[in-house]
Amino acid sequence: MTEGNAYLPWPGADDRIVVEEMLRDPISGQWYECREFVKRCVQKQATNIPKDSWDDIVQDAMMRVNKSLPTFHFVCSFRTWLFGIARSSVIDAYRKFTRAGQHEAPPGDPHDNAEREGDALTVSRPETVEDECITRDELSKALTALQEYVSTHANPVRNGRILDIVLLEGRSLEEAAKAVGCSAPTAGYIVHSAQRYVREKLGYRR
Repeated sequence: MTEGNAYLPWPGADDRIVVEEMLRDPISGQWYECREFVKRCVQKQATNIPKDSWDDIVQDAMMRVNKSLPTFHFVCSFRTWLFGIARSSVIDAYRKFTRAGQHEAPPGDPHDNAEREGDALTVSRPETVEDECITRDELSKALTALQEYVSTHANPVRNGRILDIVLLEGRSLEEAAKAVGCSAPTAGYIVHSAQRYVREKLGYRR
């Protein structure tokens, strides 16, 4: 069945075609789509960084994409690779703001301080596979482990799409199931199985 292809978001079913076009044509519309995807990644991950800094984070991530794209060898999906770059840019920005003290509340505003403290906990307390990867090295290992899980289990194309939709895009199991043509419980099993696989690979115990 090819009906599921209608639900495939950018870059579609073939990463190689998109990447080769981007390398060949610096003004290709694929660069716009790439930036939009990176922007969504940043918006999802940078919730405890001032919104007026998000554009700078996106710009930083896109500079990294432009510099590193020639070395992308399709070991993982293009979306996974872009997510990792966006994540690294967010981490760097967060560290810069915390070093500069820009996450501290103004004096005499304990309520805001409590909210800031809660924000910090969202970074330091991992809840999902990607949240556990708080350093570039760990992030790289986690993304590699996810790709390894996909490539060593049945239905790699379907499972890869499920993991992209749920773990990287933050969408629901129901949306993932609809996109690939399976049940929500099946999608949930794939996600939980992949999370367990990554935790074991990285040495996490829960």
